[in-house]
Amino acid sequence: MKKVLTAAALGLAITVSGAMAADGGALFKSKGCAACHQASVDTVGPSLKKIAQAYKGKADQLVKFLKGQEKPIVDPAKFGIMKPQLNTTKAMSDDELKAMADFILKH
Repeated sequence: MKKVLTAAALGLAITVSGAMAADGGALFKSKGCAACHQASVDTVGPSLKKIAQAYKGKADQLVKFLKGQEKPIVDPAKFGIMKPQLNTTKAMSDDELKAMADFILKH
């Protein structure tokens, strides 16, 4: 019986951890990113499409930018607008930032 309970608990832990995997799209919206970044139109910030083109094959560099460790490569002139938002992204976990980068890069 003890083995069955242990196996069940382990299965539950794996299921819960999979269910709790970061959702990049949900994070993008909940952290306020969608207020300035639209899918294909530049508004306050560059479009997701423009960001995805600039960071194609550079997901790690995008994550570093969101951590405040890289300079902007998309619309550097608008970086001042993004700077306060970096406080939010710097506080995010690596898994959350990777999920958000994956979401952005799909555009």
